[in-house]
Amino acid sequence: MPITSQSFTILKNQNRTINLSFEQDDSKKGAVPELKSVEVFYNSGKKDVFVEDEEHNAILESDGKAVEPPVGLLQHANNLKRQFYVNLLQSKYNEIEHLVILSGAGSSVNIGKADILGKTMAGLWDKMAEVNLACLTRLISETKYAEVKDGKFDSKTIVKDLEHLLSLAGMRNKVQETKQLSDDILTAKELIAKYCSLELPDQAPHNIFLNKAVLRPQKFPRVKVFTLNYDTLYEQAAAKERFTVIDGFTFSTPRTFNGKYFDYDIIETRHNRQDKTDSTISKLFYLFKMHGSLNWKFENNEVIQFDGPINTIERVMVFPQDSKYEHSYEQPYFEMMARFQQALRVENSLLITIGFSFLDKHISSVILETLKQNPSLHLIALNFPEIVGTNMDYQKELHSIADLQSRITLIAETFDDFSRNYPENIAHNRIDLLEELNFNLKKLRENK
Repeated sequence: MPITSQSFTILKNQNRTINLSFEQDDSKKGAVPELKSVEVFYNSGKKDVFVEDEEHNAILESDGKAVEPPVGLLQHANNLKRQFYVNLLQSKYNEIEHLVILSGAGSSVNIGKADILGKTMAGLWDKMAEVNLACLTRLISETKYAEVKDGKFDSKTIVKDLEHLLSLAGMRNKVQETKQLSDDILTAKELIAKYCSLELPDQAPHNIFLNKAVLRPQKFPRVKVFTLNYDTLYEQAAAKERFTVIDGFTFSTPRTFNGKYFDYDIIETRHNRQDKTDSTISKLFYLFKMHGSLNWKFENNEVIQFDGPINTIERVMVFPQDSKYEHSYEQPYFEMMARFQQALRVENSLLITIGFSFLDKHISSVILETLKQNPSLHLIALNFPEIVGTNMDYQKELHSIADLQSRITLIAETFDDFSRNYPENIAHNRIDLLEELNFNLKKLRENK
């Protein structure tokens, strides 16, 4: 009976690696792979192997001892994974000064309300095939992306890469522009904008994560959130949780982009006869939208935030295409790319990437180069359903560094599960209270 074995990693760190091993019965049509064992590797060279007993509880294979409390094999693997990264965040990274977040497409997948949920590029391809198959077919035919016969393409074998398709369409249109191709490219962009217009659901991971990650000692710099997504989920979460967001736009109306606002902070003043002190407000973070936003518009040679309908041509968005690298050197994207590079070069920094696959070369190259130049930069890369792949050059390079340095941790985890397991920074209260106590003691001595 033909049996296929496969395995994948759910946690990778120089000090701890967790692999899941599956078997699939190929003789059974539609057979689901069965989890057979969990391997845990330690930096000491030790390896633990867990399997299931007859009651489907995880046991340590070497001595047959059951895991306590009793739990299934997959849940045990997830528990081990979460124990490791939670301990890492609580112990090693709890006192780290600079926290930088990079949020990719995976942080919005399946988030939303009604019939519009966040999608991957493949998901947007499927949606386009559903709502405007004729437009998709014309783009495929015109660009020679795949073979089209009798107005149809093989939907089962085609690679659903909308970014590559639009790149080919854009290049084709530059060489030989036609009204039909221009209209089809515009239609595809309108569809992307429509299905990236997400509404924040109740108990979204964005809310939970912001409330935990931004809560840090006042002496630490503000958290910086960089997102590659067009949606406004972080802005919606900030409004719901009463956060103040500094996003590079003026505080006047209309809100106009000006990069100098990223240098600003907001403090609370308490000036009276007895107390003349300033303190930073607690619920504030910086937000950088590196590929633009659904509510950004070009108007009178400026970028403004606009709540009404926006014509696709006027949108300030880097649509999926190979030329994203070139667009990153245009304003306002260049400002935010420069800020990202600057943030990663600071000593004693932790970068957490959420749902970023390391496929965008203009972002991946910055991260990997800075990891080489800044030995105090730590990285936690979150991806799902597996950790970052190994097919592309930047992915391979990331894994090669992770094999040698424990400051890189790769985790297979959803944003929702990560946000719920993310530990609160218990140091913030202790440090702030001690500083306030020292300040009050100093005042007492001065008044004697």
